[in-house]
Amino acid sequence: MFSFIASSLLVSCVNAEKISNTKKIEEVTVTAQRTEQSLSTVSKSVSVIENETIQRRQSVNLPQLMNEEVGVSFAPDGMQSGQVVIRGFSTQNFRAPLFVNGDRFRGRNTLEYMLLDPNQVERVEIIRGPASSLYGTDSFGGVINVITKRATGDVTAPFHMTDSYYNVEYQSVNDGLAHRLQLGGIGNGFDVLLGLNYRDANNYESGDGIIPNSDYRSKGYDARIGYTIAPNHRVEFISKYTTVTRGRAGGQFAAPGAGNAKGELQRVQREEPMKEQYNSFRYEGEIPSLGLDSFEASLYRRELNTHVSVIPNLNNPSVYVDSYVNGPTVYGGKFIGVHGKHKKALTSTYGMDWYFEDRDSSEQSTKGAPRVKSSPQSEQLNIGAFMLHEYTFDNDAILSGSLRYDYVKTSLDTGYITDSTTKELFNKAGDTTNYKATGGLGLIYPLWDNIDLKANVNTSFRAPSTAEVSAVGTGVYSDFRVPNPDIKPEEGITYEVGARYTNDNLISNLTFFTSDYDNLITTENITYKGLAAKQIQNIGEARIWGIEFDLDYDLPYDLSFKTNVSYLKGKDKTTDEPLEQIMPLNGFLSLKYEPESLRNYYIELTAQWAKKRTKVDKTSERERSGYFVPNIYAGFDMGKVNAFDNVSFNFGIENIFDKAYSMPTVPENIAYDTSKTNPLLQPGRNFKIAMKIDF
Repeated sequence: MFSFIASSLLVSCVNAEKISNTKKIEEVTVTAQRTEQSLSTVSKSVSVIENETIQRRQSVNLPQLMNEEVGVSFAPDGMQSGQVVIRGFSTQNFRAPLFVNGDRFRGRNTLEYMLLDPNQVERVEIIRGPASSLYGTDSFGGVINVITKRATGDVTAPFHMTDSYYNVEYQSVNDGLAHRLQLGGIGNGFDVLLGLNYRDANNYESGDGIIPNSDYRSKGYDARIGYTIAPNHRVEFISKYTTVTRGRAGGQFAAPGAGNAKGELQRVQREEPMKEQYNSFRYEGEIPSLGLDSFEASLYRRELNTHVSVIPNLNNPSVYVDSYVNGPTVYGGKFIGVHGKHKKALTSTYGMDWYFEDRDSSEQSTKGAPRVKSSPQSEQLNIGAFMLHEYTFDNDAILSGSLRYDYVKTSLDTGYITDSTTKELFNKAGDTTNYKATGGLGLIYPLWDNIDLKANVNTSFRAPSTAEVSAVGTGVYSDFRVPNPDIKPEEGITYEVGARYTNDNLISNLTFFTSDYDNLITTENITYKGLAAKQIQNIGEARIWGIEFDLDYDLPYDLSFKTNVSYLKGKDKTTDEPLEQIMPLNGFLSLKYEPESLRNYYIELTAQWAKKRTKVDKTSERERSGYFVPNIYAGFDMGKVNAFDNVSFNFGIENIFDKAYSMPTVPENIAYDTSKTNPLLQPGRNFKIAMKIDF
């Protein structure tokens, strides 16, 4: 396989030199190093999903879009939500944290992504590989940073409308409708962007029939309001509210779902509803008196509340459980300054970030009885300070070094627990303090014209979350969760080396990496007081290694071609068994025709594929079939129509051949037979259409 990838890269590079009269690939700006810079100056492996792709795919969730990127997969639990898996590490397990506009979005790791309206997003940046030396705890497998839209234009001009539109989308697979109304304005120092969104869909249809309990309904608003108080000094207020009601069809915590054979267990779990309120204040500017070429600061508050209704078995619907997840409420912020940004040689970044997470006691009610507490109130405080130095040599080689120190304090209030043994377990597991230093080195070294060598060494760590150390009863999980007073933080080190080829028409990367981990945390089946239960435990040592290849090639005749291939292996070195949620050999293909002679007309063929997954730990997973799923997308702009600035249409047919398949990373319950919800099947053939009216 290595020889095939290397040969493909070499042939592509040679051919690219011979081609002229093609479109040039634009430079990409990212914030992977905590501040904006060109992607070409970042040694880390970074993928970027631009707004154009988001709009054309008409995706109902961001994880589905990320699944097209190299080294990234997702584990859906319905059409609107799921968990992202980066290099074998899931957002569900707190190993690939979500940031929004550079601030930590901490709260509900299982459900985060259904709270984001894709049409609110400008771009998504994905760091593949550990980034603890800049982003802190949890940045184990990678980091996801979602950049939301803001009004564009000249703030010094008179105030006028901009970036305003109405967008409506329809998909056939679940009669789903999505609406977004956006109003923007800029001028007199202000930039304002306001949005309303609403989504509604029935149960979706897979290649093997209707998936029960997969409906959803969400609505919300978002606001991003900035004011430039002086040149190079801007303050900003961001606000967001979302409420979601939906069924969790399968996957994480919902397996085996409600699609099993008649008479077998039919589990129904729903969020009714989940609510989010977010507010943030930000500043960005320059402070020359302190030697800072750029400085940004933020302060935010985020509150989430969820009512989870569960019928453990539809064969006995008189037994039902209502769980009330009260919180968390999260406060946080950051300070980041850059010195030497406009100099040739040394650029230094210094920063500090923090969050305080307060989870109130969860409550449960069985068969309509009064609520009782099911988990203790918990708190976690994380404060981290970091620095990054980047030195550019005369030959354009770039050497970077980062260092971070984190303090993590976790505590539980166990006053409501009456059983002395259980209370002691909670007290020992919850009252912990962790201190950890992490570091990273990166190198970009020009080997020949257009070819750079890239290398990285990074350490990583993860402190157990409050959700892991505080147990939750049978309302959400199928078994009681027992805290573990002996749990240790996870630690790891990753070595990465690769090559990057770039010219005006082609960008390609080939990356090898290997990671060693100590004290990885997994959930194990145990017996507690004679009853089945689960507990988080350290598994000892593990290793993950892999190869990633991606290519973006602008061809003649208005064609462009993209592809990527990922190969990953993960093993528990203690048991010699494969790790869970490891993708088999997989990849993505895209061929797009977008003639410049026509007004923004395009047609694109894509395909996602994966080989059969055969290497599994048979105590927790089953083999999973491979797949090849082609899709087609097209669209055009009509330009100005009457009073509207532009009217555009996008079309799509996904899963053209209506294949019944599931993602290799979606969890299942192997205690029950396979079904369309165990593991959860992907949507079947799906016709899409979207209309956007700019005004």
